[in-house]
Amino acid sequence: MKGKIRSGRVTQEEEFLFPDSELGTLPEKLRFVTPLNGKRGIQLLLPSAGGKAVCSFISEDFTAEWYEMKAVPVEYNTGNGVDQGGGMVLMEPVKERPPYTIKKAPFQVYDCLAPRPEGIMEVKDGKAAIYLCLVPKEKIHAGTCQAEIRIDLEEGEYSLKLEIEVYPVRIPGESFQITNWFSIPSICRFHNVKPEGQAFGDILEKYISLMRRAHQTCFYIQLDTSCVAGTNPYRFDFSYLRERIARFFDCGMKYLEIGPLLTRGIREDGSPDVFTSSFRCMAAPDVDLDTWEGYEITVRLIRALADFLRENGWDDKVMVHIHDEPDIHVDCPETLESRKRQYYLTASVLRKYLPGARIIEAVSSAAFRGGIDIWVPGMAGFEADREGFGRLTDLGEEVWNYVCCGPQGYWLNRFLDFALIKNRLLFWGCEANHLTGFLHWGFNQFPEGMNPFQGTSCPNDTGLGTNFPCGDSFLVYPGTEKEVWPGMRLEAQRRGAEDVELLRLLKEKNEELYDKLIGRMFVSNQEYCDDPQVMEEVYEELLCALS
Repeated sequence: MKGKIRSGRVTQEEEFLFPDSELGTLPEKLRFVTPLNGKRGIQLLLPSAGGKAVCSFISEDFTAEWYEMKAVPVEYNTGNGVDQGGGMVLMEPVKERPPYTIKKAPFQVYDCLAPRPEGIMEVKDGKAAIYLCLVPKEKIHAGTCQAEIRIDLEEGEYSLKLEIEVYPVRIPGESFQITNWFSIPSICRFHNVKPEGQAFGDILEKYISLMRRAHQTCFYIQLDTSCVAGTNPYRFDFSYLRERIARFFDCGMKYLEIGPLLTRGIREDGSPDVFTSSFRCMAAPDVDLDTWEGYEITVRLIRALADFLRENGWDDKVMVHIHDEPDIHVDCPETLESRKRQYYLTASVLRKYLPGARIIEAVSSAAFRGGIDIWVPGMAGFEADREGFGRLTDLGEEVWNYVCCGPQGYWLNRFLDFALIKNRLLFWGCEANHLTGFLHWGFNQFPEGMNPFQGTSCPNDTGLGTNFPCGDSFLVYPGTEKEVWPGMRLEAQRRGAEDVELLRLLKEKNEELYDKLIGRMFVSNQEYCDDPQVMEEVYEELLCALS
């Protein structure tokens, strides 16, 4: 007869586990809270000399989604954004753990979640690493529910009783907008498909499913020269995008992001001309926008795009990027003024031919007033110009936040050497700052040669700084040719997005308590409470207040 497993690690809080996590005495019982339609996760780390762990779940009120947690490497610590001379990561070995990180690099962290529907896990390096997501059944009622987890190992069995307090609260529909930019080339490379046909559509839908699981509402279709149907004169055909875009909307997405309309061009060495003062039409990157030829090409491009969107009934569901980060990497005031003039010119053409579209842009300031409808400052840019972006919000304009490469140090962000809870706190910050959306550049941005199971620091091809911080370029993993796997940080995004919707309910009911609860977790993007236990306490107060 097998004995009881007594040593390991169990947590339902927003925290990472590691292959070398300190183990202790396992609890016999675990309590947590949830709304009627909330999904709660539990991580288990159990030592074993065997080859597999067999998991089972007993409950009348919940079903189990089983995942095997897979460790991925964190080869560098993130820099602090100040002392590295522009470097984003510390590429030289560090002597001590940077105080804003959770662990000294290099190390392994359980971020990848491989679905195991049957509950059978591989034991790797002497550890069974398990993630269980509890999904409430449709007819669940408020009250105290009982459940049990059983893990069968070679050495014995571990049994964990669950006491789940279900509050009479439902997470409402998605009012907060989220976009994570995805990479088609990466999908094709890892899953051995061409960017068309049934096989591509099937795997793309699995990526979309994970986006929707984490409440992503917008999707970015990046334009390239594939739309050029002729050059004398320039003609454009966007029909190749029809099936792809339709698939996203069919899967529940609300808005299409499309662009960019303009580019900065390429330098002689093949790198982006990041400091340029001369924008070019995306379709003709060698032609300055300021020339008659450049203007004509741009007008024809926008007219063709407008016709395509109207024909498919998407013209009122579209957000357009004219040029990403137009006020970033500016070497002098004249460059900025030149960019503004060209940006406004393009915006006026877009509004003439596609008046239902909203212009969305990642920016560092409110300098492009009148040219942008949805402002997406980087987190540090927002904090540096709170007053300016606050005035835009007061005028009824939309302001979001984005993260990309930075900010580093003590700022909230999604890097793999940062506390997992920071992924969730990002959304509390958006709500506290009265923002209406969040953008992250990296859903599966794996450039050629990058494999997240071998290295999670994305190479930087701009020539500015060192590699991007570990985990910055992705939230999911290319599991097999026919599977894509979520990450713990994507699960934290899901929780954060759901928190926003619940907080908005509370604001309508009790604004004073709303301010109090947010204030316990978030003051600014550099000042916050990242204690997962406190988050659990505040979360229960939130559910209790809404009951």
